[in-house]
Amino acid sequence: DGNATDVGDMTSAREYSSNSSSSTHGYIAGGSTTTGSAFVNVIEKFSVASDGNSTDAADLLTAVGDQCGGQNSETYGYVAGGSVPPAYVVHNVIQKYSFASDANSTDVGNQFVKRERSTGQSSTTYGYTSGGTDGGYKDEIDKFAFASDGNATDVGNLTGGKNTISGQSSTTYGYVCGGYPMSDIQKFAFASDGNAVDAADLTVQRRNAAGTQI
Repeated sequence: DGNATDVGDMTSAREYSSNSSSSTHGYIAGGSTTTGSAFVNVIEKFSVASDGNSTDAADLLTAVGDQCGGQNSETYGYVAGGSVPPAYVVHNVIQKYSFASDANSTDVGNQFVKRERSTGQSSTTYGYTSGGTDGGYKDEIDKFAFASDGNATDVGNLTGGKNTISGQSSTTYGYVCGGYPMSDIQKFAFASDGNAVDAADLTVQRRNAAGTQI
C-alpha cells in the first residue's frame, strides 16, 4: 500500500466520465468540463507500460456525461447510459469501442432502464451496470453479453436505490461502494444472477469516486 504519484495529464480537464482498461492502456470516455457547462465526446487513452500523457483516440456517438457506467471485455471498452445534450436527457444506449484500433464507438444495445450517475462492473463474459438515477434513485443491476451485441437484462437489485457510486470488479464479484446516501460496500456474484448484499463499509462516506478491477 502506498500513495499515488502523478504520471501524466489528460487531454482536457473533465468530470463524470466513463472508464475502461485493456491489457495495455487505460481509457477515459465522455464526461463534462469541470464547470459542468459542456459535455464532451472524446475517448482518450494512456499507456500502462510507461508514464505519460493521454492521447485523443476516437469519439463517442455523441457527447455523454453525468457519470455513465464503464465496462470492458478483453477487446472492447463500453459506455452505458448517462445523459446527452442539448437538453441533458437521460438515455439508455450502450456503446462500445475497440481496443485493437482507434475508432469511434458504435451503438450495440440498450440498458434495461435509463440512468445516469451509475457505475459499471465487468466479469469475463458480461458487463454490468448498477444503481444510478433518472429522477429517482435506481437499485437495478443489469447485464449485457460481450460475445454478441444486444440489450441488457435485469439480473438483480442493490440493497437500496443509490447514485454517484463507484464500481469495482474481482474475477468473481461486482462491488458497489459509497454514493448517495450511504457509505456501505455491496457485492453481487457473477456466477449466478441475484441481488447484492451488504459486505462492509468504507472508512468515510463518499460519492463520485473511482473504481478499479482485476
